[in-house]
Amino acid sequence: MLLLVLGFVIAWFACPFPRGLLARYPAAAVLCDREGTPLRVRLGPHDQDCRPIYQPHRDDWIVKAMVAAEDRRFWEHHGVDPIAVLRALWLDVTQLRKVSGASTLSMQVMRLAEPRSRTLMAKLVESFRALQMERIFSKDEILTQYLNRAPFGANLVGIEAASRRYFGKGPEDLSLAEAALLAGVPQSPSRLRPDRRLARAKQRQAYVLERMVASGCITEEQRHAAHSQQLVLRRETRPFRAPHFCDLAESRLSEASFAGGAADPTPDIAVRTTLDPKWQRVAEEALRRHAAELAAGEIRGGAVVILDVKTGALRALVGSPDFADQRNQGQVNAALAARAAGSTLKPFAFALAFDRGLATPGTVLADVPRNFGDYRPENFDKHFRGLISARDALILSLNLPALEIEQQAGQPVFYRALRQLGLQTVDKPATHYGMGLVLGNAEVRLLDLANAYACLARGGVWRPARVFEDAPVAAGRRVFSPEACWLVADALGGQERALDATGHAADVRLPPLAWKTGTSSGFHDAWTVAFNSEIVIGVWAGNPDGAGSDLLVGKKVAAPVVWEIFRRIYPDNDGPWFERPAGVAQREVCAASGCAPGPYCRDKVEDWSIRGVTSCRACGVHVRAPDAAGQLAESWPPEVTQFLARQRAVPTTPVTKVARVRITSPSPGSSFRLVEELAGAEQRLPLSAAGVGGAGALHWFDNDRYLGAARGGEPLFWALARGRHQFVACDVAGHSDRVVINVE
Repeated sequence: MLLLVLGFVIAWFACPFPRGLLARYPAAAVLCDREGTPLRVRLGPHDQDCRPIYQPHRDDWIVKAMVAAEDRRFWEHHGVDPIAVLRALWLDVTQLRKVSGASTLSMQVMRLAEPRSRTLMAKLVESFRALQMERIFSKDEILTQYLNRAPFGANLVGIEAASRRYFGKGPEDLSLAEAALLAGVPQSPSRLRPDRRLARAKQRQAYVLERMVASGCITEEQRHAAHSQQLVLRRETRPFRAPHFCDLAESRLSEASFAGGAADPTPDIAVRTTLDPKWQRVAEEALRRHAAELAAGEIRGGAVVILDVKTGALRALVGSPDFADQRNQGQVNAALAARAAGSTLKPFAFALAFDRGLATPGTVLADVPRNFGDYRPENFDKHFRGLISARDALILSLNLPALEIEQQAGQPVFYRALRQLGLQTVDKPATHYGMGLVLGNAEVRLLDLANAYACLARGGVWRPARVFEDAPVAAGRRVFSPEACWLVADALGGQERALDATGHAADVRLPPLAWKTGTSSGFHDAWTVAFNSEIVIGVWAGNPDGAGSDLLVGKKVAAPVVWEIFRRIYPDNDGPWFERPAGVAQREVCAASGCAPGPYCRDKVEDWSIRGVTSCRACGVHVRAPDAAGQLAESWPPEVTQFLARQRAVPTTPVTKVARVRITSPSPGSSFRLVEELAGAEQRLPLSAAGVGGAGALHWFDNDRYLGAARGGEPLFWALARGRHQFVACDVAGHSDRVVINVE
């Protein structure tokens, strides 16, 4: 006996309990949303359906039934039940056959985790490991292991899979009768399968109920009621939610952390993803609703992503309007497809220029025809605006000013910035793209693009998008300054921009957001990315086969999806906005050039700048004193002077005059819809202009009818009326601008 005790002690320390053994289940993963609801079950070895996510509570019927049926003294013994062992030996000896095995639930956990042949030595090893396990793990943790490993017939492993397959509910919701039925199945899973051998399963259920009465778990009346209950099997199919998101998460499962150890014997096989079920549903419904409208225009594809700004968590991803639509390649994840970027890359070029002190929102750029080597670009609408501020050029997404910004910053520098922003599909040398890079001749993926915009929303720090909720948040890398990001967001935000994008008067009632649209050359891809300080929403619309359509314009087909999602996420229009960084300051600049005023600059306006970064270069337009008549001489590059002369904005002489009034809202050619349900002042259009010098009033006219006056830079609101409207804005010096819109 002493030798046996000594051998046991030596084995105890020489063969420590294999903690990692309990961290392995016959399941690859159960992908759950951030709230813990399963999204997809990836079958394990031999196609076993194992979902080890059930956390038992002692009041659950399945816990009471399983303990009563398999190990009545489970809560009292220490891994091996001596009373059960003696009883089993007595029965086996007296009846000359094996009647009872005396295995406790702890011993069965070891047999299920590390299967062995049914021999006496195997039983001794299981008993030894059970004793060790009971010293490390609590009873609740051991019961969790058993209930998540027990076989329940077919390919079902664990009570979670069995409960949902046979009764369409979670284990915690099983009734007494249902729990007793399932508790009997592990005794002989093939012979007692409820879906094939219900009569036999009911016989075993009766035994389990009797054991529960004997254990004091239930009364005789409860036993009778449960045994008499008519059971209805309701098979629940395996979850298959957010399919494109789950495909992405499965491809990144190696990044997930699978815990397990002394403190937590339940491994992190149930992987909690970042998906927000409410936002995912909103994204799916919005895309599906608008896709139905676009189908008439032969537009069959679309995608949506929603990112959390602070953490980079991917909260929603929809890769197509209908995953099951094989005809239109619904299983292709368009959110990960490389498509031409259009104008969506321009904000990054402006942020780079702001950061390098090359420009400010008020810097005046030339939107005039010019050549870049053998490249002669045009604007989307084939029109040129002449002189325009950087802010307005970004808002209107003008190509020539964007090329000027890219040229000043340096195309190789801009290329490196895009790579730092995680745009992995911009993978060819910078020379391959040339100056057209800022205009979107490179291909991007919607997820990467939205994550690049998250860098702007985050104040210039880029970090990779996350798909696992419990994965650590990456430290990230700084690409832009907070000041440059704020200047871009300030330019891309504003109520009047939402109204202009949607053409709907009610749409002025939107949460604060910044947004940018894009349309690829040939009308193959339509984009819109919108953001505030909390979330980024990206939308792509197009055809999976790359076919073009005249309707594929970001502002027309992608922006409405974004607006609907934003409204539903912020139903009270109370979304957050960005705080202005301390490094952003106001300064006075020349109204004509946007540079620091020189000695001959008369008209001055306020502009934002970055302290210690923005260039203090003096105005180079007003370089000579006024002539005898008091007129200032203004010097512009030849191509600007020629363009303005052709537009009859200036005389055809080297001394030029510049129109200082530029209408920024509404945009030329815009169409709006009058909504009968919104009468009166709610359907108002803000009329605003940029580049107005001095403190004088700006006068507005609608079809030659005087509307009123507003100070330069302040909007004048006009109540919508159906018809064609020509708005004219002019200052006291006679400078003016005009736009034509239509209200349906």
